Amino acid sequence: MHRGDQRKRHDQRGAAAVEFAIIAPVLFMLVFGIIEFGLAWSQKNVFVGAAREGARFAAVGCGDGSCADGEVAQKVIDAAVGYDIDGAPGSIAVNPNPGCSSDDTSTDVTVAWQQDFVIDIPFVPTITLENVDIQAVFRCEY
Repeated sequence: MHRGDQRKRHDQRGAAAVEFAIIAPVLFMLVFGIIEFGLAWSQKNVFVGAAREGARFAAVGCGDGSCADGEVAQKVIDAAVGYDIDGAPGSIAVNPNPGCSSDDTSTDVTVAWQQDFVIDIPFVPTITLENVDIQAVFRCEY
């Protein structure tokens, strides 16, 4: 009787390793997927903050009409620390360009562009989110 119990116990050895080998790819995809989506979300938030910085500069800093062409786009690029803006500076649209003037305080200034995001998860084909709109709007103040 003792011998049969011992045989059953030996048959279970290695089962945990096999179960882990089956579950591990799914677990790693889930963990790395969460990390990659978090990084993409963080990058989007940096871009939105950079767009807000550029729109704020165009709404307040250019009120005297002294804002040069491309100066708002350069503020956006400088604010997006650590990330490259697709097609910058030419892809960054400022409306009205180059910003507000002293006589249009009732209008809004908009800074916008389209950005691609790449999400690379192990065991899954690369996901590319194309032409995601990044935009910020500020009321002209002078």
